[in-house]
Amino acid sequence: MEANKDLVERLSRTIIRFAEATRQGTSRVYDPVRVGVLQHAAESGPIRAGELAERLDALPSSITRHVQVLAESGLVSTAPDPADRRAVLIEVTDAGRAELRQFLETGDQVLAAVIDEWSAEDVATLDRLLNRMLADWATTGPAHQQRATKRRPGKFGWSRT
Repeated sequence: MEANKDLVERLSRTIIRFAEATRQGTSRVYDPVRVGVLQHAAESGPIRAGELAERLDALPSSITRHVQVLAESGLVSTAPDPADRRAVLIEVTDAGRAELRQFLETGDQVLAAVIDEWSAEDVATLDRLLNRMLADWATTGPAHQQRATKRRPGKFGWSRT
């Protein structure tokens, strides 16, 4: 059976509710962009600020501010890129890796409490389906988002950049 319009709408609303539920309260505890900077820098090794901005879909000036705060906190270090002295490379420090590890462990603990009564089969099924959706989103989502935003003017004040 293929998903009909009602099923797609229901899933879309569920995803929005889930995203909002996970966002509520956490913005006071951590900044998701800073966590993203730490995570991408930890996974990629030294990375240019411009590349981080692209990966996080953020404005370069925003990334610069976040990197500055992380550097002042000792969680990342910055250095000129030897290939292009105008560019800056960001690298996670040992303290940054420890902070990221603690953040991820806390998230794991919260999720474990939420799904405490789920069966292993249910958890594995959700993981498989979410990974499938992420892979499909990566190949299909951005093009459809572009077309949708071109057809509909920003009634909610969404950025067109």
